[in-house]
Amino acid sequence: MDRLITRISDFFSPGSDRLKFQKQFIKRASGKGPDTASFRKELAREFRVIHRRVHCAHQEVELLILAEAILNLQVPGPIVELGCFKGGSTAKLSKVAKATGRELHVFDSFEGLPPPAGKDVRHTYVSGKVKDYAAGEYRGTLDEVKSNISTWGEISVCTFIKGFYSESLAKVSIAPAFVFMDVDLIDSGRTCLKSLWPRLVPGGIFYTHEAGMATFLEGLLDPEWWHGNLGSCPPMLVGAGYGHGPQAKHLGYFKKSSGAAKTTV
Repeated sequence: MDRLITRISDFFSPGSDRLKFQKQFIKRASGKGPDTASFRKELAREFRVIHRRVHCAHQEVELLILAEAILNLQVPGPIVELGCFKGGSTAKLSKVAKATGRELHVFDSFEGLPPPAGKDVRHTYVSGKVKDYAAGEYRGTLDEVKSNISTWGEISVCTFIKGFYSESLAKVSIAPAFVFMDVDLIDSGRTCLKSLWPRLVPGGIFYTHEAGMATFLEGLLDPEWWHGNLGSCPPMLVGAGYGHGPQAKHLGYFKKSSGAAKTTV
């Protein structure tokens, strides 16, 4: 995990910006398999095009950070995306999945957010920003998402699982190597963690796009909930509160110990 933290922190020296990040992203190519400088240069270009053509709910650099993590992932297994909005992030992830020989499983209601309740009605960010949530927000229909990925991504590697997480995750037995969760609500985040954290392969990475949301983190990292539902203390969330710098302020991740036992349910 220290290596991944170093890679990310190096991208955000004082005065850095998106263009500087892209140049460093290209320079960091390992030269192993598909991970060449020319591949990364083309990937950054394609990500830029997708970001301009599809309405995205993430910062541009954030998906390059995810691509970096996947390209350096040392364990086998599929990629899981939880919450895809209009399919912009999915199209980007599908490009990396195709290049690395991984499947991409996309979970979404395709009806927007479920009705928020309790603490999920309003969330406060570390920055002080307050966000009110409502049912149906961040809606992208399945047809719309598939169309965007067919146009801009690699739909051949994608499997779409429609429904709210409490129902859809119970129907599958995927053991992912990489998870990207953008679900906004504590209740949804807990449902996803309860289902997928035990199945995440040792050495796998679980990203959330809510790292800058203080109230969400309080719910997601609650020790009592972790002990009651997952039988352990919550692991360290890298990026909690502040993300990975100004160009990726919403990203944080858990990494599962390579010595941890994988559980399939």
